[in-house]
Amino acid sequence: MDAFDELDLAVVHALQIDARAPWTRVAAAVGADPATVARHWQALREASLAWLTAWPTPERWSSSTDVAVVLLDRATPPEQIDELARLSWVLSVDETSAGWLVLAAGGAGLAALGERVRTLGGFGEVHRADIAAAIPAEDSGWRLRVLSRAQQRTLSAPPRGAEARPPRPDVVAELADALEADPRMPAAALGVALGVSEATARRTVDRAVAAGVLRLGCDLAMPAAGYRRGAVLWGRAADVETAAARAVQLPEAHRVGILVSGAPLFVCVRARSLTELPRIEQAWGAELEIVERWTVLRELKRNGHLLDAEGRSAARVPVRW
Repeated sequence: MDAFDELDLAVVHALQIDARAPWTRVAAAVGADPATVARHWQALREASLAWLTAWPTPERWSSSTDVAVVLLDRATPPEQIDELARLSWVLSVDETSAGWLVLAAGGAGLAALGERVRTLGGFGEVHRADIAAAIPAEDSGWRLRVLSRAQQRTLSAPPRGAEARPPRPDVVAELADALEADPRMPAAALGVALGVSEATARRTVDRAVAAGVLRLGCDLAMPAAGYRRGAVLWGRAADVETAAARAVQLPEAHRVGILVSGAPLFVCVRARSLTELPRIEQAWGAELEIVERWTVLRELKRNGHLLDAEGRSAARVPVRW
């Protein structure tokens, strides 16, 4: 499959930081001219190697969302898993050494989430289903580590103080719907979609992002960037919240949950080789007890995108819960 070159990775990292940054600002950060940057991005998009995302942040999730982490039997036929992955409230699907790992979300309470877990049971035997007490980190927040801190500062917006107050929840939902297909939608077109002026549309996006209720970023085909291995770690610690916060800081961690479970720490990591796992676990903390390790054989769905065998975006499934 195609692989990313250094400029490709730098452009993706820049868009992970600010998906709506003008090409002139992206170019200044990555050290190339705007036309070259735009050309590289277009090539990545056309090859489905990278794509933009609009995603609720953990701050928004915590006030409105319940998440279940469900393990289905490995014997479940792939065609049934493909059908399951097209459900709008299924956030991610991974084939692991333990079975099919599914994250399901709901916004109508635990009873409704339980009904969704039973729905998943119609696709295959449920081996376990744990409810998340908190999701400190999820996939859309993971970033490449390509740009220097100085380059990243070129893209990071300054604090906005009082302007960082979030728009009303209904406005955020409408904004997320409008940006879902194209997070770089021009402010003028976004204003038309929202029924407001161009300036108001621009301010609304800025406030939602700065307040932490909407994340606009960039995802990519991980194998093409060298991240060909993944693992799911389950752990215990005396201080669960501190251990989870430490996991969020691991460069390899792209999904962190605190579950209502005998092993409440749930962390998904990606690496270039599984031989890196001992180092990752050591960096997480000596006081942590790892009780289970699963290998990720393939990612099938992430952040509303169905992925092919090479990790490319094959189709988009609008996320609704």
